[in-house]
Amino acid sequence: MKDGIIIQARTGSTRLQNKILLPFYKDKRIIDILIDNITTAYPGLCVILATTNCPQDDVLTGITHLKGINCFRGDEDNVLDRFIHAAGYFQIDRFIRVCSDNPFLRVDTFAMLFDTYTTSPADYVAYGFADGQPTIQTHLGLFSELTTTKSLQRIAVQTKKKLYLEHVTNYLYTHPDKFSIRLLSLPDCLEGRFDLRFTLDTPEDFTLLQQLYTTFREDTDGSIQALIQLVESRPDYHERMLNNIVQNKK
Repeated sequence: MKDGIIIQARTGSTRLQNKILLPFYKDKRIIDILIDNITTAYPGLCVILATTNCPQDDVLTGITHLKGINCFRGDEDNVLDRFIHAAGYFQIDRFIRVCSDNPFLRVDTFAMLFDTYTTSPADYVAYGFADGQPTIQTHLGLFSELTTTKSLQRIAVQTKKKLYLEHVTNYLYTHPDKFSIRLLSLPDCLEGRFDLRFTLDTPEDFTLLQQLYTTFREDTDGSIQALIQLVESRPDYHERMLNNIVQNKK
């Protein structure tokens, strides 16, 4: 069984164009941070950036060449199809799906997802809250999810609804009667924390997370606990997060 990591990325965001290409921390963009963190943590693992066929995303192909990772280009709107073909082209059986708008993504947790699948195979493996909600359904932006190529192929056979073609794994975790689901427990400091937003969609998100990331990188030990403490030490940060959550409901 061949493992991989597939990064979902495009530049054509409706709320903040080129958000992953804007200068974020020192000389690095968000896409640089993600790729560098992933390739450093998992050298030798097949890393694929899955982007669109749109000319505006040519720049992402150039980045993959510079970073020494693989690139696959496919349909802009049918992201499910893009993932199926990316995995098939590189002969990947199971993979971590990474959303490119999460600069605080904990790549150190990928190993636990792979290990969980190895000991207890499932169609979908991810971190989730005690109420059974996967973190992908929230604003947290700290964790990824694992699935298999075969599982995505089954989705493509069972539904053609736009929602499920655009949101790659949504059909999996909303149909536990058809797919096996494994949710890992969150660290205690994150349980029930639906008031935190570390994912990036809007200019307001970008400004806040850029400020937060700089302090987090330079003045803390880089742990999840330190990140939460940093937010709680700045009521203004927390208030802005809450406002962004209200304005950008999942």
